[in-house]
Amino acid sequence: MATAKDYRNDIRPNWCPGCGHYGGVQAAITDAVVAKNIPPEKLAVISGIGCSSRIGGYFYAYGAHTTHGRALPYAQGVKLANQDLEVIAFSGDGDAFAIGMGHTIHAFKRNVNMTYVVMDNHVYGLTKGQASPLVPTSVLLQKQLLMVRSSLHCPSVKLRLQQVLHS
Repeated sequence: MATAKDYRNDIRPNWCPGCGHYGGVQAAITDAVVAKNIPPEKLAVISGIGCSSRIGGYFYAYGAHTTHGRALPYAQGVKLANQDLEVIAFSGDGDAFAIGMGHTIHAFKRNVNMTYVVMDNHVYGLTKGQASPLVPTSVLLQKQLLMVRSSLHCPSVKLRLQQVLHS
């Protein structure tokens, strides 16, 4: 029977300080594969690009770190090529619902027997704070205004932006 130690490798997770979101997901997935008694050689962890997709490198299992928005098609190909593997695909919100949205919709329609985990942190973290597709509009407007205020030093532009946003 597999244990949590069987899925650990020597790579130390490199999540941003204070980010318990991804460490919690990693622990939950480990608990799930242990509970289902899936040996590491029967597990494939496929990921896209971004903070969420680091997770594949922290499992001792088969895996691939694919291109942005393409984790699902890759994972479907792995599963269709080897039906004996348990396949888990990981994406961030941008990976799944921006550049990869077309693949997400078609993956749902194909209904391949695999697991898809989307980790939503409302930001493209690797580009230092770009808002992702699932950010609520009110938060997006506030965040964009703060970014503009910090990057522009022209009072007339700031004033105009405030007038537009508050009208």
